Amino acid sequence: GDIELAETLRSHLIEKMKDHELFLKHLADMAVQLRPPLGFFKTFVVEKSGEHKDELNLKFKCIAPFIDIVRLYSLEMGVRETATLERIDALKDAHPVVREFGEDMRQVFDFLMLLRIHHQYEQIESGKEPDNFINPNSLTNLEKKTLKEACRGISRIQDAISKQYQPGTVM
Repeated sequence: GDIELAETLRSHLIEKMKDHELFLKHLADMAVQLRPPLGFFKTFVVEKSGEHKDELNLKFKCIAPFIDIVRLYSLEMGVRETATLERIDALKDAHPVVREFGEDMRQVFDFLMLLRIHHQYEQIESGKEPDNFINPNSLTNLEKKTLKEACRGISRIQDAISKQYQPGTVM
């Protein structure tokens, strides 16, 4: 299709976002709804029964909330990029949270995607259908530690979003 049409639409949407705090609040609510899979004692929260017993959904519980955070910040600042890493780079000089945690955010995203790809590659190699469910007990100690730290980082940013937007309240 015509790329210029997409650019025109993107420009229009960015301009409209400037005056729509309520829309950003709804995005913020979505960004904090899905919490990373860490329990009270910083242990992984996994499925208790069913097909994926003792596993966690890496895409649903970690990657999706992270992408929602970056999308929210991008719309707040009028960033035109659509790829997550490009958005983070564009936000480093524009958004206070990303200015402080931008490099950590890049590393979190890279790690989560690499962990997911590695998991799916192993599934394909063993003749299984690839999915996003990872058993934390199958991870190395370094992978577990890094995943926990990534989850804590996502939670800290979600807490900052909650403080700013106060989910559950009407603007």
